[in-house]
Amino acid sequence: MATGIASPFAADYKCSHGKGVGVHDPLDEAPADSADGVSGGHGASGRAVLCGDQIGGASRRLRRPAGIQRHRPDPARRGDGGAGVLRHRQCRNWPPARSGPAERTRRARRPARAEAMIMRAAIARSAGRKLPWTTLIGIAAALFATPALAGDRPAAAAAIDTLFDRWKSPAGPGCAVSVTQGQRVVFTGAYGSAIVEGPVANTATTSFHIASVSKQFTAFAIHLLRAEGRLSLGDDVRNYVPELHDFGMPITINDLLHHRSGLRDQWSLLALSGRRLEDTITQEDVTRILYGQRDLNFPPGSRFAYSNSNYTLLALVVERVSGQPFGQFLKQRVFQPLGMVDSWVQDDFRVIRTGHAQPYAPAGARYQRRSLPYSTYGATGVQTSVADMARWAMNFDAPRVGTRAIFDAMIATQPDASGKTQPYAAGFEIGRYRGTMTVEHSGTDPGYVADFLMLPERHLAISLLCNSEGINPVELARKIADLYLGDAPETAVGVKHQAVLLDDKQLAPFVGTYKEEPGVLFAVSLRNGKLVLQDRDELTAFGPRDFFLKNAPVTFSFPDADTLVIHEPDHDRIARRIAPTDVPDVTAAQMLDYVGNYYTPELKLLYTVEIRDGALWLSGAFGEAMIRQQPSFLREPDAFVTQSIAGALQFRRDGRGRIIGFALSNGRVLNLTFFKIHKSLPS
Repeated sequence: MATGIASPFAADYKCSHGKGVGVHDPLDEAPADSADGVSGGHGASGRAVLCGDQIGGASRRLRRPAGIQRHRPDPARRGDGGAGVLRHRQCRNWPPARSGPAERTRRARRPARAEAMIMRAAIARSAGRKLPWTTLIGIAAALFATPALAGDRPAAAAAIDTLFDRWKSPAGPGCAVSVTQGQRVVFTGAYGSAIVEGPVANTATTSFHIASVSKQFTAFAIHLLRAEGRLSLGDDVRNYVPELHDFGMPITINDLLHHRSGLRDQWSLLALSGRRLEDTITQEDVTRILYGQRDLNFPPGSRFAYSNSNYTLLALVVERVSGQPFGQFLKQRVFQPLGMVDSWVQDDFRVIRTGHAQPYAPAGARYQRRSLPYSTYGATGVQTSVADMARWAMNFDAPRVGTRAIFDAMIATQPDASGKTQPYAAGFEIGRYRGTMTVEHSGTDPGYVADFLMLPERHLAISLLCNSEGINPVELARKIADLYLGDAPETAVGVKHQAVLLDDKQLAPFVGTYKEEPGVLFAVSLRNGKLVLQDRDELTAFGPRDFFLKNAPVTFSFPDADTLVIHEPDHDRIARRIAPTDVPDVTAAQMLDYVGNYYTPELKLLYTVEIRDGALWLSGAFGEAMIRQQPSFLREPDAFVTQSIAGALQFRRDGRGRIIGFALSNGRVLNLTFFKIHKSLPS
């Protein structure tokens, strides 16, 4: 059931018996829908309550400032829209309640900042305190402010419900979603089952594995320690993790945060070692494989390349600086202070917790259970609910834990060595949608997908967590954002370029083969007065050196005679011209040169190349795959590709022309060296 929550933030209670102010958080318990689609009750009214006894119901034991009590409404007594009923007859409301259509309209038009100020004013008045004149002016200004977002909340709730029609059946897994506007939770909804075999329904407080969305919590932990002066972003990571190999160039904490370290990706390395995502994987498994690396994909700081290894090492830095296990640090410094009671770090997959969504994947018309026995964290590992993510989003909007300076630093992008600013900040990707800034991270692990999207200029945040593969959370999050953005400008579907006519003489200098990285080549040819990419896609000129691809959000430029730049929406890719080659098909006799056993000391693995049915095959811990040459217009000598995690192989020869090894590259692992073993292995 979807829940639209009208309360701008937690309602405050003042009790006359002198035990202090109790804070009722409307997310402690999901309110039921009222008749108009917006929950009512004390959470919705935003009124201070003076009472002679505490509110019924057990209190959650959360960290809070001294003198602050947390009271929960009585779940057994609902009659005010679901927020609970005060049990003591001496309780009275302050200010006096107003109701009816006119009051609902007035409240719907009141901006969130005014709601917060009025609430504080009511509490101060009930305590007999005078308000400073600055607060009174702020209330007046906020009341006349224009609301930040458009959209009728009941209509938006109904529209969001419709988006999740496919995942409402209890016979399948589903999703949970929360939407916040400033300090308001304006929507929570849950669909499908957390445990299909029960079935046990998903709720706003069901915890999900959030995969790479975890990275923002790791980055936040690093920035907390940085703000306390306990580390510097310019520190060499080996100051804290000396087990990491000395690559001859320092890798800074800042390089790790912004994915500029050059470290190979842990999941690709594990896959090459024969580990599957469904296998038991511990933090020690990951760090052991990282400590064994002797080469980088590129010099630190020189470019951007997403690598989960960076955030696993950052979690280790947090542990060694703080002296606490990473999960304990987040619990004490983030989760408990924010009341994120459904959140924890899975550092031991064997621990059973109630209220947790299990992972699934579509299997025809049914679903099958996935296995996710991870005990690794930093790059992944956080388990949380959409209710807790709403608290996290509101803390980002108005920090209670951390500071505005910390959050500003987390969303600040930085240039790489070439001067190009990349979209990845610290645990977030920065972009734009419908004319406004986006701060976002998605995540995918077996059986789970997630997306956390903030539009800070509009004070809007969307948390979407699902316990099934086959769901696109990024697309769904944007559809939800559309419901609240009103008449914000639409995102252009690709920039409209004005085509220009270039003759063959002007186009000829761009013809050639360009190499981005091992196994990734671009062939540019000239055909019928047009440049053609990969012997397939026509490029249309919109400048003397600039080209676009029809119906694709990508452009190409040739800044000089030897460089091709592929401009994608979120980053640029650079390929360099290579000398033209005329590499023929490998003959049966030549195949024998490649046959043999190959060993990599970095992973302590042995791979074998052999001939089967007239073709070369590679086998090893990862499985097996056929080795084949690229199409003739993309060939390099001794270069082969596979349709597997092994990616591309570039065989190497000595000065006498003998094969001595190969370098393996698969995108997130570049030039992993295997040496040919000339002695036969025992059978």
